[in-house]
Amino acid sequence: MISQRPEDVFINLLRSIYTNTRHSGLQLAARRPTFSSRLSARHLSTLSGLRSWLRPLIGCRTLPGGSDVACKGQKQSYATTHTDKTKPREIAILGAGITGLTAAHYLARHAKNANITIYEAGSTPGGWIKANRVEVEDDLGQKGHILFQNGPRMLRSGRDSYKYDDLVLYDVLASLNMGDKIRHPKAVSDHRYLYYPDRLVKLPSATLSVENISGIVQSYLTEPIWSGLTKTLYNVCVSYNKTLDPSLAGIVNNEIPDDESVMQFLTRISKDDRIAKNVVSGMLHGIYGGDINKLSAKHTILDRLWYRYKKPLDGRLPLALVNMKEWLLLYDMLSGINRYKIIELAESAVDWKLLAFEDGLISLVKGLEEDLKMRRNVTFKFNTPVASLKHENDQILVTTPNTKKLYDHVICTLFSKKLAEITEPRNSLPSLAETHAVTIMVVNLWYPNPTLLGEGGFGYLIPSSTPNNDEGALGVLFDSDLRTGDGEMPGTKLTVMLGGHHWDGWEHFPSEELGISMAKEVVRRQLGISEKEKVVAGARLCRDCLPQHFVGHRARMRDAHYEIMSVFQGHLTVAGPSYTTIGVIPAMRAGFDAGMRVARGHAQPWFRTPPRPPNSQTQQDYDFWAEPVSSGEEIPDIIGASGLEQFTETEWTHLQPSAVTLMLFRKFSSKINRFTDEDGMFVDVDRRIYRNAPLRYKRAQISERKA
Repeated sequence: MISQRPEDVFINLLRSIYTNTRHSGLQLAARRPTFSSRLSARHLSTLSGLRSWLRPLIGCRTLPGGSDVACKGQKQSYATTHTDKTKPREIAILGAGITGLTAAHYLARHAKNANITIYEAGSTPGGWIKANRVEVEDDLGQKGHILFQNGPRMLRSGRDSYKYDDLVLYDVLASLNMGDKIRHPKAVSDHRYLYYPDRLVKLPSATLSVENISGIVQSYLTEPIWSGLTKTLYNVCVSYNKTLDPSLAGIVNNEIPDDESVMQFLTRISKDDRIAKNVVSGMLHGIYGGDINKLSAKHTILDRLWYRYKKPLDGRLPLALVNMKEWLLLYDMLSGINRYKIIELAESAVDWKLLAFEDGLISLVKGLEEDLKMRRNVTFKFNTPVASLKHENDQILVTTPNTKKLYDHVICTLFSKKLAEITEPRNSLPSLAETHAVTIMVVNLWYPNPTLLGEGGFGYLIPSSTPNNDEGALGVLFDSDLRTGDGEMPGTKLTVMLGGHHWDGWEHFPSEELGISMAKEVVRRQLGISEKEKVVAGARLCRDCLPQHFVGHRARMRDAHYEIMSVFQGHLTVAGPSYTTIGVIPAMRAGFDAGMRVARGHAQPWFRTPPRPPNSQTQQDYDFWAEPVSSGEEIPDIIGASGLEQFTETEWTHLQPSAVTLMLFRKFSSKINRFTDEDGMFVDVDRRIYRNAPLRYKRAQISERKA
């Protein structure tokens, strides 16, 4: 049973927000799974039970003579279907960031008879994922190198999530044969800080010890950052306990607004705004770089808690609201050709918080790029920004500074406001024109002196309420403790993040030289690092790099769906963090959804194992994940031709109460649903684990057919 104590919920929530920052780092420890020769009958029985429990959630059931999948809106007369079998479809992808590369990865594998062109304004793929290897020299004249990373460098595993986005990452790694390159980092230090009002304040550690408890008490009694904490905890306990009332389970609370900002939400449940200003604002700076007075609570890391208040669940059960599309994705991935490798990678990640490669995330980008370049039907066009898009004769005219070309379908992964700017006729997408993204300058600093950080840790974030923050600093990462590979020159390495919502409204942004000076002033004032210290520095301005999901985001995306369908007649699909969740793994999920929807031309499921031969339903040939789906049941097309179909219906249409203990590959999964035994060894995951359905499951099928 998952703990339901409200004080635990609030404290764990704050801790999870902080550790969800895009930049986390550590020493790497590769883990190799060990396979057992035993095949667990109990495990097979569990899978069959999960299968039968899962089917009602996705609107599927098996009937005698069941036919192929019936999907709402499956048949399209445009865009994703092609009547001329001799002429290949021409598909363009705008943007070679991680969303665009993932979409291209799946299109190249699953779009039959298609040519794929990827337009990228820059000279390299990867979007905001970038790193530079810099040669340096220490005070003794010894030479070496360091890695300056200008964007995301590590990923969080999905072990605490109610989403299955991480399975897309594992599927991609399996297809690229890169599963052995991923690492599960182990933290060097668990120390995390907030800077308020003029010093670093250590956040509570999850480790229970006399020293930690003593430190928490001392901090609470002496640090002004915790002002209002007692009142907040008490009011959150009272308000949260009301959501556990079984009589309220499943009833939408209409007294709570359909959308509200993070500040409004936290102030409402705590009846105090001090912790939101002094603590939560800093934590969200590390994820979104945004203003808690504008960010929608249900579109941030607080979404679980917000939905819990809006639509309470029976507190006696380990339930959570899980989107139907997550079960559809699990269904697909466990029916695809990479399912065994996905099981291995996903199950291994349950024991780890973070994932990484030796060079941050550069290996992932390079792997996708090299694989696509080997395919004859894929063409990259670097240094080629798209100037305009226009619907013409059931196609889309893509115009660049030097060329014009018609495409049967376009997947756009650009920032949503940029899409609105290049769409013709002008002002055709007013909902996307209203969207906003923040600009961040990433400054890397390396000092030969390795003793500048003292106690060290992950780094610190800066709340909005912190005074004297003229530079608009969001936080500082202690990269010296967050290395993703060995062999770097020792020293003190920092990453300073400037900008975000602090720079909203600025007509001109700092140059790289000025940004470095601003960052050096931040660490001088906040960390006491003298300007006289020898330093090697680099900076990168990331314009509009983090889209902001302000209050009303869902309504804007609903309107954008209809605008896109009207202008492009189903020939344009959008994907990326402008529309769905921010982060590298969610961006890959968005690329997967868009790529597969365009490739297949219909709703999920997209991956199906080959159909069984007639009269071949012996226990050895039976695959219960690949059962036919009744034509009498519809699977809603959550993605649609625009990529935004899910926003046209209320979220309650797709959010369903689910027993989280039945989810696979999660820390809270019941032991019987794990793919490892009591000793942490993998059970046998050869084909028998899916091809051999348990006898009691077959008997249930036989009984249903006789009835």
